[in-house]
Amino acid sequence: MDFHGKRVLAVSIAVVALWSPAEAPAGPRFFDDDPIERMPPPMSADAARARALSDLFDFFFQSVRNHGKPPAQAEAVNTLGEVPDSDWFVNRHGRDRMSLDELRRGPGDDQPPAAPFRVTGAKAEGVTPGFQIRDANGRRYFVKTDPRRHPEIASAADVVGTKFFHALGYYTPQNYILMATRGDFFVSGDSKIQGAGGQTRPMKESDLDEIVDLTPKTRDGRMRFVASLALKGTPLGPFKFEGVRTDDPNDIAPHEDRRDLRGLHVFAAWLNHTDSKANNTLDTLLEEDGVRFIRHHLIDFGAILGSDSDAPKDPRLGHEPMLLPGGATLRRMFSFGVFPQDWELVDYPKINGVGHFQSKLFDPDEWVSNFPNPAFLRRLPDDEYWAATHVMAFSEEDIRAIVETGQYSDPGAVAYITQTLVERRDRIGRKYFNKVLALDRFEVRDERLELSDLLVEHGFAPKREHSVVWSSFDNAADIHRELPGERSFALPAAWRSAPAGGYFAAKIRANGDADKSVTVYLRKNAGGEATVVGVERDW
Repeated sequence: MDFHGKRVLAVSIAVVALWSPAEAPAGPRFFDDDPIERMPPPMSADAARARALSDLFDFFFQSVRNHGKPPAQAEAVNTLGEVPDSDWFVNRHGRDRMSLDELRRGPGDDQPPAAPFRVTGAKAEGVTPGFQIRDANGRRYFVKTDPRRHPEIASAADVVGTKFFHALGYYTPQNYILMATRGDFFVSGDSKIQGAGGQTRPMKESDLDEIVDLTPKTRDGRMRFVASLALKGTPLGPFKFEGVRTDDPNDIAPHEDRRDLRGLHVFAAWLNHTDSKANNTLDTLLEEDGVRFIRHHLIDFGAILGSDSDAPKDPRLGHEPMLLPGGATLRRMFSFGVFPQDWELVDYPKINGVGHFQSKLFDPDEWVSNFPNPAFLRRLPDDEYWAATHVMAFSEEDIRAIVETGQYSDPGAVAYITQTLVERRDRIGRKYFNKVLALDRFEVRDERLELSDLLVEHGFAPKREHSVVWSSFDNAADIHRELPGERSFALPAAWRSAPAGGYFAAKIRANGDADKSVTVYLRKNAGGEATVVGVERDW
């Protein structure tokens, strides 16, 4: 796809925000600071206000609306097609490999809750009972239990999920497995409990006893919880997967067109995060150096892998949306199970904490969240490719290290989940590295353009040859002039006489796959060195 005129904010968000695409002045494709790796400092979001979103409304609205808006190229990307670091996303394991200790640590593991715990509030309704505590150091945590009949399933998923999504690049809470006894908790005198209909009343020790009674116990009488450290800043409610926040001057890329949210489909599919929705996100208002800005988080991962928070995940989830389109629901009802779906016939392992999670039927293109997500539906092959490169960055050892942080009592759970994630990872790589020409890691060494063929590198295809056509590139006029006879990966002869600031382009194809190409743009620096400043993918 041609990305003419496509560019992340050049120097200042304020400048770009003044122009709509139709009004934007003509200009060069590349600027001196390309490719941008980090978004410019934010403008102050002094007008930001908290907002709420009805879960029920979001479910029905997204399930029945027409999502037929034609897809457009992704925004919030740099000239290499990468997502710059920002308060949405930070490149971590996919760009610079994290150590095993860093993967285990995730967003932080240095502030585990310390007893005794003062219970400050609770909710008696919802998928799982939960309450809030202040620990011995005054830190605030949100605490949830595992379902009584399925110990470990939700708490492990929630902890493992924060580590994976953090390593992938998102902002997440610090989640901890908390092992405690009833004697570690006491109810604060000003504590409130929220019951049915949202009504609140003073909380009593007996209310906590009811929650504790529903919590699975170990043989020594301890209870297992997941404790989530409160995020920094003022909570503003969820972000939506479409549109922009009108009270945030930094939020100018429609969410459905952000690559980090489109590509989230691939990550959610890998980890089976079927409950990926607006109300499992949270914006917070932070202040640094006198500037107030919004940071965007993913939260609540208790319904990933084989867990659905309150029980093992229904095998249907991930394969079909909760509300089937058209008359599919009636047809399914009147078939009386005579023609079962493939996912109904899977034999899942009877391992504590695993639930319903498999790789045999996994197809990342066919995987769906519980109800339609606008950003997921807008994804294009280059969005999927970007996400797949991040997934494929995880080795089996990396995956196992993160899964182990779920503290499963059965070693078989770690082995099974790790193997399933490895197999799902490879299906993602094979699928999305075939949709585009999966060439990457471009650099110039010894006056020669070098690259990696990820399809071959990961064993998804045999070694193949590549052809190249060079052109000079007029950056101001956006015009290519082919250089006759330049068909090797060595820099063309015209490079030597080109002035500093000159641009060249190499259009690359794989032999036997003429429909796909990658164009790599180089800029000649003052010392004569070449910098890769742009990557354009056609499919």
